[in-house]
Amino acid sequence: MSEKNVVSAGSPIHSANYWRSLQELANTDEYRAQVENEFPHGVDAQGDGWSRRRFLQVMSASIAMASLAGCRFPQEKIVPFAQRPEGVMPGTPMRFATTMELGPVASSVVATSYDGRPIKVDGNPAMGLSQGATSAFAQASVLDVYDPDRSQKILRRNGMGRSGGSWDDFLAFARGAGKGRMAVLAGASTSPAQNALLARLGQAGAGVFLWEPVCRVNEMKGAKLAFGTAALCQLDLSHARVLVDLDANLLQDHPTAIRNSKQFSAARRPDDGHMNRLYCWETTYSITGGMADHRFPTPATHMAAAVWALAAELVLGEGLPLPHGAGVDRAALARWKGHAAGGEHLSAVAKDLMAHRGESLLVAGLRLDPEVHALVHTLNEALGNVGHTVSYLPIQTPQIRFLPELVEALNKGQVETLVILGGNPVYTAPADLDFAAAMQKATHRVHLATHDDATSKLATWHIPQAHYLESWGDAMGWDMTHLSVQPLIAPLFGGKTATEVLSAFVDPTPRTSHEIARDSFHAMTGGQGAAPAVDADGGFEKRWRAFIHDGFRQDSGRAHGEPLALAGTPLTAPAEPPHLSADDLEIHFVHDQSVFDGRFADNAWLQEMPDFMTKLTWDNAALLGPATADELGVKHGDMVRLSYGGRELEMAVYVLPGQARHAVTVNLGYGRGDAGRVGQGAGFNAYALRTFAHLHQDHGLKLAKTGATYKLATTQDHHAIDQAGAQEIQKRVPGLVREGSLAEYKADEHFVDHLGIHSPPLESLWKEWEYNGHKWGMAIDLNLCNGCNACVIGCQAENNIAVVGKDEVSRGREMSWVRLDRYFMGDPDDPKVAQQPVACAQCEMAPCEQVCPVAATMHTREGLNAMVYNRCVGTRYCSNNCPYKVRRFNWFNNFEDLTETQRLVLNPDVTVRARGVMEKCTYCVQRIEGARVAARTEGRAMRDGDITPACQQTCPSDAIVFGDLNDPESRVSKLREHSRSYDLLNYLNLKPRTFYMARIRNPNPAITPVAMHDGGHGGGHGGGQETGQDAGHAGQGHG
Repeated sequence: MSEKNVVSAGSPIHSANYWRSLQELANTDEYRAQVENEFPHGVDAQGDGWSRRRFLQVMSASIAMASLAGCRFPQEKIVPFAQRPEGVMPGTPMRFATTMELGPVASSVVATSYDGRPIKVDGNPAMGLSQGATSAFAQASVLDVYDPDRSQKILRRNGMGRSGGSWDDFLAFARGAGKGRMAVLAGASTSPAQNALLARLGQAGAGVFLWEPVCRVNEMKGAKLAFGTAALCQLDLSHARVLVDLDANLLQDHPTAIRNSKQFSAARRPDDGHMNRLYCWETTYSITGGMADHRFPTPATHMAAAVWALAAELVLGEGLPLPHGAGVDRAALARWKGHAAGGEHLSAVAKDLMAHRGESLLVAGLRLDPEVHALVHTLNEALGNVGHTVSYLPIQTPQIRFLPELVEALNKGQVETLVILGGNPVYTAPADLDFAAAMQKATHRVHLATHDDATSKLATWHIPQAHYLESWGDAMGWDMTHLSVQPLIAPLFGGKTATEVLSAFVDPTPRTSHEIARDSFHAMTGGQGAAPAVDADGGFEKRWRAFIHDGFRQDSGRAHGEPLALAGTPLTAPAEPPHLSADDLEIHFVHDQSVFDGRFADNAWLQEMPDFMTKLTWDNAALLGPATADELGVKHGDMVRLSYGGRELEMAVYVLPGQARHAVTVNLGYGRGDAGRVGQGAGFNAYALRTFAHLHQDHGLKLAKTGATYKLATTQDHHAIDQAGAQEIQKRVPGLVREGSLAEYKADEHFVDHLGIHSPPLESLWKEWEYNGHKWGMAIDLNLCNGCNACVIGCQAENNIAVVGKDEVSRGREMSWVRLDRYFMGDPDDPKVAQQPVACAQCEMAPCEQVCPVAATMHTREGLNAMVYNRCVGTRYCSNNCPYKVRRFNWFNNFEDLTETQRLVLNPDVTVRARGVMEKCTYCVQRIEGARVAARTEGRAMRDGDITPACQQTCPSDAIVFGDLNDPESRVSKLREHSRSYDLLNYLNLKPRTFYMARIRNPNPAITPVAMHDGGHGGGHGGGQETGQDAGHAGQGHG
């Protein structure tokens, strides 16, 4: 991008230019060609042959499951979460508490089961860490149960290749395996049962090693440096007035991200005139950066220097006394005072922290060095935050041995039997270790895995791994709550848990996972030996059943940690950060928000979920900032060659606003050759460049164009129609995403009414319907929504929404009912971001209803804009007439080729749509009817809170509220009257039932001078011509 296309950031928040992509901002020839074409990307109904086959592959993987015989109830007794009926009533959903582990983080969830098959995963409302909300990963995990590419049998290698084996054969092998020359490679797990078995193996002489591609070891090491013991940080954002996020992404990547989101949101409501303030230092835009009041793009290799510079400003500039036991002194900080790595606003941030001692919080991210974590602990102690906004839970950690030690032992021939529990280290291990070659030097190689992946293909024994919804076990939450894992279904393919594999090696008589879980619970509650099979007084059995019913042990866990004394261990200051340039770029490795470290590569829901910032689907890319891309002469979609450490990787470029200068971010988890029919060939394998010495970031990267281009399927410019032109768009967008500063809100609570396009009083063409009963509506608070995508996947799981594949997404045919629009504003190299979820607004004067020739879309007596699917003939007039562009058309018969067995993954309460049918958000009408039936059964009226749509249920930030607008005491009714509430495209007189609440930012006046609103109408007055034009493009685009 050339300098003439760069837009300067305006100081008043409401007057900044909004844009959705750099192509739109620059108004490039390619962008104009796209928007001038009424039917971009050749939206013909008939795709080419490859696309059709690929589409069917993706759909079968998204919907398919094993044979009906596999859907049987487990033999062991499990306990429903909400009720325990005398018998199972067919067709009645039951809910069970269980636990999902993602690396070293365990989350208590509640899974919904229909007739013995899990179909939905939500947060456990009884757990303080989730309070009923979940991440997109948890929502999508249920799809993995029915993945047709899962391993379906035990495989063993012999002289003729690989053939089928049995569990008894493996048990016989395990009994004869010597422990002295055995090594176990495990991923991070909090399970007391698994860790106890690993400890027994270690005591018997086996080596136990850890490899987790997304590891939190630096946090543990940092706590040990600071306090002399490992500890888990317990954050309390509800008491923090000033937050400093140091590459932590505390609203998404932190182990307590869901609780963090809820507490952050609770302190983000400006009605009492007080709001927290968030500062963020990061390399690539995160959702936390998007919510920050001030964000400072910083290369990852400069992050440590930035933290030391902030410490120097606090101690030397503001006179903050260092606490007793600090591992750093004033002399050590002197060289960092005023260091450029901290940016020009360090003094203002330091003054803000000093003004809020005891009410502030600094959080360091997992990619930062242990010394940085220790320094952050020291600063929190010095600021008086410990015991108020942060506390600690000391933990005992075993001596950890890492992957390089195992590789060394393998290369020296010291390992005869290698047991790998989960993961795919041949794919994820650092490239410099050459784990594949080292692994094959062990005589016996056992791999427990969900898929027959690259590691399994080199193993002599491959054991199918049970999904967590098929498993018995336990885990420990981040607050040290003892959590239960119980199955909703017997393993579909005979899968085994890690504890069962370990038991085969250490127990004279191997135990089942159910027996192991009971024994572990017995030990955790003070018992000795095996759990009693029959407890005469009923004490153990009662406690056990309460444990699996609730999902956690009531007397475990701690809501708050404790203060820990600093140990005084001297901290080593970082080296001078490298001078980055176009010839010496930084490479920054991050896990992906769709496939994580690659374990979700075969999950079609996540693959098709647009990234919250790039809006990229089905791919990763090399992320560069606009100035860096301009300096290197590359643009969006160019193929480039990345050279680092003697290794090369060709990858596509994505030019991302807000990316730190001369930093190239690559997402891990893509480019797998063994990912199954969904993930096969998606993206580029960034692990090929990663080394153990530099797992997170390094400099020395070279980037060169190859001359080729690559199609990236993004959703950011869909529905862009250039009728009014860029100038008119800029007039309208501030009326779509309305926001202002806290100072503006204090001065005029109704400033929102002055934004957007003004119109005279509007009247309806016909008499409006009077609603004497319920009148459903929804509020979406843009001050709380961070764009995390949890609602997108929650809606997909609840409403049987199809995936369509990369090619169809490129044509604008994605089916998601919830669209997260993302807007940038200001300088492309340092923009602000606004997020806006858009779904069917359930308009009272719905333009879709006015043009449907067959009354397939119509109004109900409670105000829902309903779809009658069997009337729809697919004219798509409704979609053309919808100003919000939220209707989805089924271009293919997505479910036609599926057997009755495969259809069992679907929610039976939601109609499956056929080809040629339009669909869109229904406010989860099935849940409305379910709540109505429940209230009628109980002989009472429906109450506020009885109905929770899927999007609201899963939202970690409580940004969505649903209810009855006719009930003056309902939350949604009160929010409707709030001064921040407004209707999207209100001048079209559509009277939408979904309304929005404006975002309020809280900038530091010392950094961003406050400019008060002048009382104008933001974009001028809109006449009839402007209104008609805007109906064509308003509410446009995916971000």
